[in-house]
Amino acid sequence: MREFQPYFTNDGSVGLYSQDYDDIYHSASGALTEAYEKFICPINWDVLLLHEDINILDICYGIGYNTKSFLNYIFENKKKLLKKKNNLKKNSKNNFEKKTNIETIHTNNISKEKTVNYSETIYTNNAFNKISVTAIDNDEILFGLSPFIKTGVRNFKNNSDIINKHDIDKYLNRKNKNFPKIKNIINFQILLKIAQNSPKILRNPLVAPILDNREYKKFIVSDLRGVNKYLLTYLSSGSFLFNLHNIYYRYLSYCYKTYLKWYKIQDFNLTVKIDDARNVVKEDRNLYNLIFLDAFTPSKCPCLWTYDFFKRLYEIMEDDGMLLTYSSSAQIRSAMKEAGFEIGNIYNERLNKYLGTVAVKNNSLINYPLSDAQLGLLNTKAGIFYRDENLNASNEAIIAAHKIEVENSNRISSSQYLKIRRNNGL
Repeated sequence: MREFQPYFTNDGSVGLYSQDYDDIYHSASGALTEAYEKFICPINWDVLLLHEDINILDICYGIGYNTKSFLNYIFENKKKLLKKKNNLKKNSKNNFEKKTNIETIHTNNISKEKTVNYSETIYTNNAFNKISVTAIDNDEILFGLSPFIKTGVRNFKNNSDIINKHDIDKYLNRKNKNFPKIKNIINFQILLKIAQNSPKILRNPLVAPILDNREYKKFIVSDLRGVNKYLLTYLSSGSFLFNLHNIYYRYLSYCYKTYLKWYKIQDFNLTVKIDDARNVVKEDRNLYNLIFLDAFTPSKCPCLWTYDFFKRLYEIMEDDGMLLTYSSSAQIRSAMKEAGFEIGNIYNERLNKYLGTVAVKNNSLINYPLSDAQLGLLNTKAGIFYRDENLNASNEAIIAAHKIEVENSNRISSSQYLKIRRNNGL
């Protein structure tokens, strides 16, 4: 299928190329590496671990690397995160007890005192009570394929019969020797949640032929195909229920069963939204601790990078929440700032460079503030942002309106601004 154009990125994870956008879904330097470095590593775990339940909004889910990376990180670091969480709670409790152990309640102008009980056990079996992910993408096929995509593949060769090498070679640079991997138990959980909550995705007639096609075999996790066939047996009969007990004993290896005792299925919920992300957030009444914004580049998909879209994301984010994205353009940062966000850099230690942007409501969560030069760029023509007042304009209309606004602006260009700084020795 021409719509599904996979290739191996430099870290042995699968990336996709979009003909429609003439763009790649994932960094050719490493799809999974990018997910970790731009969306997981920047998270402020000291703040996140104080929450019992975590809500995540994953915009442009694709084949799920950002959600899978988050779950994988929790799985692989569970003991460390539990210890850190309990220490944070103890410190929080001790700091509060130093101030007072009496809470005053004001009701109808009558004050009365209540002793605060801190005897409750703070140790739990899980890093969080529940992780809930709302995943948005307008491609149902990618949702259906997401549990089966390989990572950590070594000695791979891309198949020029599947993709046009001229299209993709310009993006590839095979220097990264790191091979991170998503545990298959994570893929298994996502498969079950899709079957439970959005079974029509697995019944999509275009999904099964890809999984069964020898052409794509090297990109697909074969272990889960038996589970999928079992699920389809139930779903094809019109049943939305399936026997998890049978799946557990017939298709899961001892290794999987051991993992499930450690990472419980009920600790995670996935809500799939196959729609324009703008439609979803307009109606969304949840508050999110984390927002992953991983849309195609602003010049090709401006509708998900407008001031108006960021304004809505600001409204549905928790006060101590974080929005993370790979974009570091002045235009996008300017839109975020105008929408009310405090903005900072995402710093990558491995490359010793900035790789994206973090947007928050609480400025104390920013570890790497924007420099004076970066802040100055927001006031140049490069900082003029896209607009979409009713969150329903076409990409073409958004780009056309932005072009007119830039042409009529009396702001200096970014090149002029940077030249002035250089001339002034800044």
